[in-house]
Amino acid sequence: MKNLFLCLLSLFPALNLVKAEDIPPIPRRIPPQGIEIPDEDRNRIQSRLSEATESAERIRNHPDVAVFRKAVRFALLNGEFYDKKHFALADKLLDEADRRTAFLTEGETPWTSAKQLVVRGFRSKIDDSVQPYGLEVPEKLQLNRPVPLYVWLHGRGDKNTDLHFIGQRMSRSGKFVIEDGIVLHPFGRQCMGYKSAGETDVMEAIEAVQKEYRIDKQRIALMGFSMGGAGAWHLGARYADKWAVVHAGAGFAETARYNRLAKENYPPWYEQRLWNLYDVPGYARNLFNFPVIAYSGEIDKQKQAADVMTEAFADHDRELNHVIGPKMGHKYDENSKKKVLAFIRKAFEYGRETNPQEVHLQTQTLRHNRIRWIYATGLIEHWKDSRVDAAYESEAGAIEATTKNISSLLLMHPDPSCCGARGGFFLEIDGTSIQVPPNLFSVPLLRKPDGTW
Repeated sequence: MKNLFLCLLSLFPALNLVKAEDIPPIPRRIPPQGIEIPDEDRNRIQSRLSEATESAERIRNHPDVAVFRKAVRFALLNGEFYDKKHFALADKLLDEADRRTAFLTEGETPWTSAKQLVVRGFRSKIDDSVQPYGLEVPEKLQLNRPVPLYVWLHGRGDKNTDLHFIGQRMSRSGKFVIEDGIVLHPFGRQCMGYKSAGETDVMEAIEAVQKEYRIDKQRIALMGFSMGGAGAWHLGARYADKWAVVHAGAGFAETARYNRLAKENYPPWYEQRLWNLYDVPGYARNLFNFPVIAYSGEIDKQKQAADVMTEAFADHDRELNHVIGPKMGHKYDENSKKKVLAFIRKAFEYGRETNPQEVHLQTQTLRHNRIRWIYATGLIEHWKDSRVDAAYESEAGAIEATTKNISSLLLMHPDPSCCGARGGFFLEIDGTSIQVPPNLFSVPLLRKPDGTW
């Protein structure tokens, strides 16, 4: 073994190793480099940040305080001031941090019950960083009862870093006037298309709001426009358990067609396969579990996203609700906004079903493997179209299910308060009949080599 190690070691000089200094630096694109910071402004801001370290650790690390100072610190460190007026914005954020610090010192948190525009924060499980989110809380909204939550995903903003996102959320309302619920504006780690850490940020922000406010879990709407529309397609299809209704405005829904890639210019097959981690058409059946409405401006290039999803729905004999703004470019017209909001409020009349009689799961990875009472626990081949479609007949106490590319799954009883506890239920899956005994609320299923279960 020692001789083998020495032999391999002797080969290293012959290898064409790339040194770190030979790798050119990655050009900075997002966010772009800001303007030069005058010494007077830099010194003032830095002094205020330094003074803040004198407060108690539990107070200065409170997410509702720390998000403001982190935003300013990052802007100073990374050069994220793009106009002279942004130095005053930094002071505004530091003023709010100081104000909240003073309240916390006295054991008070008045912003937690504030109405209108509110900025808050949470600590992310990804990297223990504090992340901001904005809220719109209508003045007349009663917070002593569960209320609907409208999750609004913002569009692309190359300069919309923590500092500027918080500045907007302190001063600017969203595109839709909402009076019957709370509007949540996740940061999404700025400009990541709500993928990777941006995806997690949205879900963590929702969780944070649910801990702080009485949210009706059966009435959560996911909405967005432009990059936010892309996020609504992506998260809507992959977290279908969460939503009562989804609205996607403009945006993009897949990789190849949106980027106008000719097939001869496609990347290697394995990269194409991994497009399916984020492309939406291959997850379209998940969107059949709740109402969905798309919006496009008639002359907007990003109408392409809804057109792609219209085709994806049609492939499954479904029709996508698609509102088109006459002669509109990359924005809403007022009449279309009214139609979208009416659609969402109609969905809220029913809310997300507690015990749905019919569920649809479509995935290509076990990362997204659940829809209500169905868990896919094994795939015959990963990164291939995989499906479970199941319907429950409560009066007969029977479930009928069909699958594709599924090797194992966990089936929970659709209505544990009813038939499962009394007399079991009858399951027919891909032509295999199984009598599930009483008091069994979860059923692990394995596919045999012959295809039966």
